[in-house]
Amino acid sequence: MRLNRGTIVLILISIVVIVGMLVLNNQRAAAPAASATATPSAGPIFPEIADVASQSKIVRFEVLNVTDSSKVVMSKDEAGVWAVAEATNPQQLATDQTKAVGTMSVLASLAAADKFESDKLVEFGLDAPKYDLKLTDADGKTYRLQIGNASVANPRYYGLVNDDTKTVYVLPKDLVDGLIGQIAQPAYVASPTPTVTFTATANPYSEVEQTATADAQIQQIIATMTVAAQQTAAATAGVSSSEVTAEATAEATLEATVAPSNTPVPPTATVAPSNTPVPPTATAKPSSTPVPPTEATAESTPA
Repeated sequence: MRLNRGTIVLILISIVVIVGMLVLNNQRAAAPAASATATPSAGPIFPEIADVASQSKIVRFEVLNVTDSSKVVMSKDEAGVWAVAEATNPQQLATDQTKAVGTMSVLASLAAADKFESDKLVEFGLDAPKYDLKLTDADGKTYRLQIGNASVANPRYYGLVNDDTKTVYVLPKDLVDGLIGQIAQPAYVASPTPTVTFTATANPYSEVEQTATADAQIQQIIATMTVAAQQTAAATAGVSSSEVTAEATAEATLEATVAPSNTPVPPTATVAPSNTPVPPTATAKPSSTPVPPTEATAESTPA
């Protein structure tokens, strides 16, 4: 019996669904399972300092990355002021008191979502924890949390509290990530963004001086252009170049003369004389053609 195309497609889809269910069941079976004694909410991991009033005696907070030895340490002095005492990424900034106290309080009041007994710490990454977090009070008592692997099924970390190596705590991942993140970004005051300020450069000359300088330069340019234009016109009309130059220079000098001012005028650039020789102008030759007598000449001639 031959199967049609639709039947074949349905069979293939069914096979894919069955295989997917088998893989999912295998993953769930491989994930660490809590024992029958697990509690829905394990409560604070440090009951003695879970309330804010009890946290006032904490004087030291530290987070250590066991893998690369990077860390951050904050300490509180006798005046109650927190400071970043040690940091892998130190900065020349003041310690943000709100952030410092808040970070310490998160660890002190951290609550576990679950806990269970297990002697197979290797399954949870707790045979060699990745992070080591500690709080120390004024009497020298320490509160320790060691972090292992992240849970596969949900956003949780597995951890050990103090010296208990039999009880595995299931901790909220977002809060633990915030505590671990203090290594890269300690509780410093935010660095101010530099503001670029533009400073105007003072002009060495006053407005009157600038105007006088500009007028003198304009007059000098006009004089130079006038001389050049008159020389060109003289060459065309057959007038002596030297006469035109003298006349034009006199006129230009007269026009460029400015009434004396009490305001000092900055020196202007001097136009260098041109080395280009001026070609001699053409000399008009006398014409040999007889000029007819005018009427006045004819009348004065005797008959």
